[in-house]
Amino acid sequence: MKFILEHWALILLFALTILLVMLIIDTSWPVAYVYVVSTPAGATVSDCDNFIWTTPARIPVQHEGLIITVSYPERVPVDTVLLPDMSDEPVLISLPYRFPVEISSEPSAASVLLDGFFIGHTPLNVSIDDPGIHHLSLTLQNLIVLEDSVMLLANSPDTLRYVLPRLHPSGMILVPSEAGRSGDILQPYLIARYEVTNGEFCEYIRILEPAPTRDTTNRWGRTDTLEDMFPGDYPLLFYINSSGEWAIQDGLENLPVAGLTCSAAEEYCAWITTLDTSGIVYRLPTEKEWYTAALAGGSGPWPWGSRRPDGNLLNLSDSTEGMLRRHPSIDDGFSYSAPVGSYPYNNWGLYDMAGNVWEYCRSFRTDSSVVAMGGSWLSSMNDCRCDARMHPDTGLGYPYIGFRTAASIGSPE
Repeated sequence: MKFILEHWALILLFALTILLVMLIIDTSWPVAYVYVVSTPAGATVSDCDNFIWTTPARIPVQHEGLIITVSYPERVPVDTVLLPDMSDEPVLISLPYRFPVEISSEPSAASVLLDGFFIGHTPLNVSIDDPGIHHLSLTLQNLIVLEDSVMLLANSPDTLRYVLPRLHPSGMILVPSEAGRSGDILQPYLIARYEVTNGEFCEYIRILEPAPTRDTTNRWGRTDTLEDMFPGDYPLLFYINSSGEWAIQDGLENLPVAGLTCSAAEEYCAWITTLDTSGIVYRLPTEKEWYTAALAGGSGPWPWGSRRPDGNLLNLSDSTEGMLRRHPSIDDGFSYSAPVGSYPYNNWGLYDMAGNVWEYCRSFRTDSSVVAMGGSWLSSMNDCRCDARMHPDTGLGYPYIGFRTAASIGSPE
């Protein structure tokens, strides 16, 4: 105690010296102040110890540097490291804009992919960090697909609303109103997913002739009814079976009916209208309706897009087609027509909108003339484009022309 009292000044000096050395050695002591500014100003700066600053701010930095996070509402946070040698000039940190996007659809509950990643079901609100072009894909009922490219540049929220086709209770696709290429309005309508088959048309023939008798004055013993509906000079797949009624050759029931006149196709539409209890009035699609459905929201030129056709996409004149063989390097698996639905459907769930058989449509012209759309098993790939059309003689039947049904509808159900 006596020693301490006699040498207290020396002891105090020694303690202060040790404290000074510790302060110099201690790396937690700031060695520089870095001036941080941000765009926009007023951003929050935080470090791993939860110290908070607001830009512009002078931030103390240690020897090893300081990890900070800079954030601001509706902007993308930025993580960076401040080093002591940054104290010479202000450090500018630009916070990228975060794009709020509202996505809705009619009907709702469509699943949404953003740049290939699932983000939820409509309606939904998302924030997209990257400006530029983004790809959206909406899928409804695991069948209808709508694809869109969205450009995000302006610093404002985006609202994206889509009206999607849907599967109707009738089994047809309900196409909502939309603007045509010429600016006119296309009213809502229904269109069949498949071409009418031999089996379906045979049921109609049985109603017309429940007890047919061969007529040897006509080709191949056709009755007058069949002679009127199928005037072409080639054999038919329909025959009178042992029960005395019309039948279709085995294995050919699901081929698209072909060779009939346009009038026969329209009479079939009138017949199935009488069978429908929901009030749907069936008819042939118009040229514009067919074309819109074939594109399925895309830009074409084929129902699946711009990919060059091959034997996995459609039935056309290929290496096994015995008459013209327009594309000898392609094999679509069938020499003539293929069973309906043999190839992938388009984005609206419609099969065979290219190839297989041309399909009767009513022209958009005022005279309501008849056209055939979509190409067939005898066509080149260019004749299978969505905009391809031919003008058949309505009094004849062609072994490569069939049809699918459509119907007008007042409003979506």
